[in-house]
Amino acid sequence: MEASAIESGWRLFAAADWAGARDAFAAAVERDPEDPEALDGLGQSLWWLGDRQAGIEHRRRAYAAYQRRGDAVAAAGLATYLAAEHRIDGQEAEASGWLARARRLLDGCGPTEELGWLRIEEAKRTGDPAEAERRAAAALEMAQELGSRDVECMALAQLGRSVVRQGRTAEGIDLLDEAMTVALSGEAGDPLACGDACCTTLVVCDELADLDRALQWCEAVVDFTARRRFIPVQSWCRSIYAGVLIRAGDWERAEEALEASLRGASDRRRGSGRALPLAVLAELRIRQGRREEAERLLAGLEDPVAVPARVELALAQADVETARALLDRHAEAIGEEEPRTAALRGRVALAAGEREEATTIAARLRELGGRLGRRDLGAEADLLTGLAAAGTGDEAVAVAALEAAVSAYADVGFPLEEGGARLALAEARAGSDPGAAIDAARAARDAFERLGARGEADRAAELLRRLGVSGRSAGRGGDRDELTGREREVLALLAAGLSNAEIAERLVISPKTAEHHVGRVLRKLGVRSRAEAAALAVREGLA
Repeated sequence: MEASAIESGWRLFAAADWAGARDAFAAAVERDPEDPEALDGLGQSLWWLGDRQAGIEHRRRAYAAYQRRGDAVAAAGLATYLAAEHRIDGQEAEASGWLARARRLLDGCGPTEELGWLRIEEAKRTGDPAEAERRAAAALEMAQELGSRDVECMALAQLGRSVVRQGRTAEGIDLLDEAMTVALSGEAGDPLACGDACCTTLVVCDELADLDRALQWCEAVVDFTARRRFIPVQSWCRSIYAGVLIRAGDWERAEEALEASLRGASDRRRGSGRALPLAVLAELRIRQGRREEAERLLAGLEDPVAVPARVELALAQADVETARALLDRHAEAIGEEEPRTAALRGRVALAAGEREEATTIAARLRELGGRLGRRDLGAEADLLTGLAAAGTGDEAVAVAALEAAVSAYADVGFPLEEGGARLALAEARAGSDPGAAIDAARAARDAFERLGARGEADRAAELLRRLGVSGRSAGRGGDRDELTGREREVLALLAAGLSNAEIAERLVISPKTAEHHVGRVLRKLGVRSRAEAAALAVREGLA
């Protein structure tokens, strides 16, 4: 007997043929507009094709159809899904209503996958890590009783997240690593469950500033989502990956990841998948000193993920009051102040001349960093302490704290922040020890030039000129050994006579990105033209 349209739809869905699944489910809906399974399958297919709003609407219709058929458990599963989508969109009232509906529908029923999904959503929503751990543990126990790998991978990830938030970092990381293994090994079958586990793990690794682990998992997830055509998750994960690369100082690869992420997202609305890559790209532009571009990227972007970038931009523009207002609204909306928000508050306090407040925030960050095992928070605390002390003229305290910040940022592998701490150290020492100040300022300048942080490099150059020495490095030829792998690829193609457009086509990047790479190569080699770069590459075997 020929398979039904619904059976064909699920078979195509399992093969990640989202378009084929959509067409099959659409045919089933055309035959019976009230079939909840067909509506649900169509909604899921549309979601994975990137049409999120249409996907949500069809799954809302499926919820109502299941209710009319008296299938409370299936309806509850969709109610939990709809609660999550409204939470992501910042629509708290609607999210709470859907969650209450799911609880009522599942009241008194035994262990089911739908109840496991509900417990996981409850774990995500609570601001109490201990309560989140209890909810996630209940979901994990239920998953193991039912043999549900989908619920298991999500529960392991949420359990790991809640444990890390309580300071049991090693235990939490083990749970997250296990969640990723279940998600990426093929044990879990639901793409939404796999994506959920991946997203949770990447966020926690990113928050921990565990760059090595974050990079490993990011690369694995980006490859996995590309192979499985998990387009919405792929866009989001690439953005997290780009954020990690930015902090690690690999800005070229970060830009390429963001470019790919933005190609897979459709609009600027919350939950659309476009807000995060736009915000991360804006942060990169701010680091590069390209503030006008950052301002354009953030224009009209009200999503909470954009708040840190908007605060960074306001600080770069010396608009302290806007930065403070943004942080106040953000803390009110999310109901808690995460570490990055606290660190930004410290910078706002310094910009406002509130050095005592900055020192108080530094102490809070140091305690939080010790409790969570986050060395980056300790580095930020040292930097705030040093800058506050420098502002009051206490050079001994400033120098000690800033030296500690330099060392800590070097340990965690944050080159821009390390350069910033070196520059602050140079400024603190300028009056009493000009020689040491010059050494620190030169090291900062060189780091900024390697990264392409133009504004910060200008600040370092200005300090060096005030100290009576040349502000710019003597020549860029010394950077030729620091060409990245991608830059060497570009140089080889440039030496072969390819244009920017041809380089872009060969490397599957945009012409604008190819132009950016070529410019970086010319600057690093200290040459003025493509012909000079090609000749140098051939002569010295650089390509």
